[in-house]
Amino acid sequence: MSNSTPSTTPPPAATQDWRRTGYYVLIIALAALFGLQWGPGASGCDRFGKLEDTKGEPVATVNGQTVPLKDFIGQYQAQAQQFRAQGVPPEFLKQFGIHKQVVDRLVNTELLAQTAEAQGLRATDDEVVAIILKDTSFQRDGKFDRERYSDIIMQYEQMTTVQFEEKLRRQLSAQKVLQLVESSVAVSDDEVKARYQKEGNAAKATFVRLTPSMYADRVATPKPADLQKWADANAALLAADYEANKFKYFIDERVKARQILLRVARDADAATKDDAKKRLENVRRQIVDEKKPFAELASSVSEDTETKDKGGDLGFIERSQLPSDFATKLFALKPGEVTEVTESPIGFHLGVVEDRKAPETKPLEAVKGELAAALYVKEKARELAKADADKALAELKKGKTLAELFPADAKDDKSNQFNFKAETKPEVKETGEFNASADAVPTLGGGAAVFKQLMDQKEKGVIDQVVVVDDGPAATTSGFAVVVLDERKLPSDEDFASKREQLFAEAVKGKQFEVREAFLKALKAKATVTTNDKAIDKVVGGEG
Repeated sequence: MSNSTPSTTPPPAATQDWRRTGYYVLIIALAALFGLQWGPGASGCDRFGKLEDTKGEPVATVNGQTVPLKDFIGQYQAQAQQFRAQGVPPEFLKQFGIHKQVVDRLVNTELLAQTAEAQGLRATDDEVVAIILKDTSFQRDGKFDRERYSDIIMQYEQMTTVQFEEKLRRQLSAQKVLQLVESSVAVSDDEVKARYQKEGNAAKATFVRLTPSMYADRVATPKPADLQKWADANAALLAADYEANKFKYFIDERVKARQILLRVARDADAATKDDAKKRLENVRRQIVDEKKPFAELASSVSEDTETKDKGGDLGFIERSQLPSDFATKLFALKPGEVTEVTESPIGFHLGVVEDRKAPETKPLEAVKGELAAALYVKEKARELAKADADKALAELKKGKTLAELFPADAKDDKSNQFNFKAETKPEVKETGEFNASADAVPTLGGGAAVFKQLMDQKEKGVIDQVVVVDDGPAATTSGFAVVVLDERKLPSDEDFASKREQLFAEAVKGKQFEVREAFLKALKAKATVTTNDKAIDKVVGGEG
């Protein structure tokens, strides 16, 4: 190592299991105060995933200092693997913003390291050496092995041991900054008591939700006269729903067009592509110079099976329905004009515009019939849902249980906690414990009104009335729930006294978190940070 020679004494056996997660996870443990995760760690060299060649490309630049893309790749892949192991579908990772969280952590670390340097806070050689010695990935037969250490750092970190140790030193120095910030935190008795009054006021419930969508298929199709009568009586509701969802009736710019397509595989060689392009350019000359009908040539030449027999007719089509480069050229034309030959992932295109329609939003009168039919079904479905909810509540009051009233289907898979499928039938669900510091009831929803309704009940048991769970602004979209409070806890002086020490510790941690986040926010406000979104998207896209 750069300045100190590490001892070869193996770490105590009692801590082996904890250290077995590898040097990345070990660093997380030491830097847990700000949740760092340095990379794809594992037990031993065989579990290090070699990062792809990133050619020194940064994932972000912080006050002129670059953060390597390979650090992002390591952390993102490690965290993505953790989510996949919990059953989270890959397509949800980007929606969860995992990549943004990883970038944020890396930026925070760099900001803290720069702050440490400015304040003269620097991890010692002994602290750096201690981290490396404790890492089982650098050991053979329980002892630190210098050659193994050097090989791993060179191969997987793609740097020298001196560079690695300096990188580690900066990370530990960053931790020291946060330790200094958090060391000033103190809490008073009043703060702890106020926190307890909220967190000690807790509940846990079981519920069944009954929504209009679960009953829509039970609603009989109304006769035209009945539907018209309903629409006339609910004109204000129709108008309000139309205004709230006007975007649904927007139709983008369209062109009436024809196309000729010569299919070429994406991975075809240059000669094949050049031949197809030249053949289609010859077709274009026949159309433009010799005035041959586009439709006639499309019927004889095009390889688009859906339009070939129709003379290449695409009908009125929106920009988003075509390959982007072809759409750009086609939509730039006036009626009668022909595009240049344009390549796409499926081949080469030639297009002609015959007519255009400007963007428009369908007026209420044009959609009133379909809108009335949809809202009529929702209203009647809501009435069915309310009737079943009332019936279930009456049975609960007679002593029945939710499980008896709504038995679980043996085919239902309850093992995956990340099951995001829409509910299609009433099912028994649990809220888990929640307390007065929350904003809403977990998994039940319904907002502040439902939360207050449950918290106002001071004893466990059936909530005395059907709970209205609002899913939208219109009355026809709201659903219902029947709820049973399984547990109800109220704050008391005796309980506070028994938990006082624990509550103080939790309050300190909570305040440290707040101070830490405020400190990081202040650093970012003064910093110049740019992110390499193109490179991030490439990594995230490959992961998903």
